[in-house]
Amino acid sequence: MSEWLPVLVLPNLYLGEAIGDGDIAVTRTDDGRVQEATAEQPRLGDFLSRFTDAFGEPVDPSVLIVRQDSSESYRDTSAIAGFRDLLAVATLPTARALQITDGGGLGNPVWAETFSFYPWMVDREGEQLIGQTPAMLGSHLVDDFRGQTDAGLPQFAIATYVVDRPIFDEVLRRWHRRFGDGEASWEDRALFRSLNMAHHAMMMPGGLEYGFYDVGRLLTLWVSAFEILLHPGPGGIVGEAQVVDVLDRARWVDNACATLCHQVTIGRRSAARTLASSLYDRIYRLRNDFLHGNEVTAEQLATNEVPLLLLASSLYRIALVTFLELEIPPIAENADQAAMVAYIGTLTHWRDPQRRHERAILKAMALPETDD
Repeated sequence: MSEWLPVLVLPNLYLGEAIGDGDIAVTRTDDGRVQEATAEQPRLGDFLSRFTDAFGEPVDPSVLIVRQDSSESYRDTSAIAGFRDLLAVATLPTARALQITDGGGLGNPVWAETFSFYPWMVDREGEQLIGQTPAMLGSHLVDDFRGQTDAGLPQFAIATYVVDRPIFDEVLRRWHRRFGDGEASWEDRALFRSLNMAHHAMMMPGGLEYGFYDVGRLLTLWVSAFEILLHPGPGGIVGEAQVVDVLDRARWVDNACATLCHQVTIGRRSAARTLASSLYDRIYRLRNDFLHGNEVTAEQLATNEVPLLLLASSLYRIALVTFLELEIPPIAENADQAAMVAYIGTLTHWRDPQRRHERAILKAMALPETDD
C-alpha cells in the first residue's frame, strides 16, 4: 500500500517543487509519492493524464496528498480547505505586491482560483470518479473523463521565491494544532476562519462582466478577514481601531512605514498613525459605503494607480505577521564568522518578504524607500 493518498487535484496550479511537510503537501504528478499511488491504482494515473486547457493542450495538474498513517482529522474537509487557504495566503499576497511594484506580477498568480480544487476525483478504491459540490453528487467512468482548467484563468506556475516562508512555516505549525486531535484554541480557530475569508477576498471580481461594485464586494471581505483575525474572543469587540493599532505596532523595516505621521479619524478621535493604517482607513470607509449603499466612484478604488484590492493583501500580511508574533531570530552570542555568514541568509529569509510588501505600501502613497 502506498504511503501517501492523493486526495484532490488543482488543475490551475503547476508547482516547481512540492509545498508541505511530512503529513500533507501539494505536489506534481511526477512526484514519487504520486507515482507510487498511480502504480497501485492505474485509473488514478489515467485520470491525472486527462487534463487539458480549453483548447485541448495537455496540462499537468497539481495533486494534494496526505500521508496514509497521519491523523484522520487531516483528511477532513475543513482541514483540507485550511491547508488550501494557507497556500493562497502564503503566495498570492507576494505576487500582488510584485505586481504593484514591478508590474505584471512576473508571471505569478494573483487570484485565488489558481488554488481551486477540481470537483471530480477517483475514489479510494481507484475504480470510478466521484463528483461532489453543493449542486451535485455523482459518479462516472474514468474512460469518459475530459478534465479542463478554468477557461478564464491560465495555469500558473508558482516560483519558489513567491512562497512567504515565515508565514507558511508558522501557519503550517498552527494548522497541525488547529486540525489535529486536540481541542483547538480560539486564536487558532480565528486564524483559519480569517484565512478562509482572505482566500475568498483574493478571488477574481468576476469575468468579462465585472465592474467596480464587484471590487467593492471583495473589499468588504478583506475588512472581515482583518476583524476575524484580531477578534479577542467571546465577549470582546473588534473594529477599525483595533486593526490600525495592530498595523501601527508592526515591526517595520523601512522608517517611512514606521513613522506615525498620517492623521486617521475613528469616531470622534483623530490620531497620528502609520501609512498602513491610513490606507486601511480608506479601505474601511469604502467598505462601509459599499455595504450601506452610499455613493462610490471607480476612482476611489485606487491610490497613485495602485488598486486597493491588491494592496489589501499586503496590509493583511503585515497584520498577520504581527498577530503571529513573528520575529527575526537573534544571532547567537559569540557567533563565529561562519555563523555570521549563515545569519545573513536568515535575515534575507525573514526580511525580503516584509520588504516586498513595504515597497507596495510606499508606492501606494508615492513615497520613496528610506533607510532601514
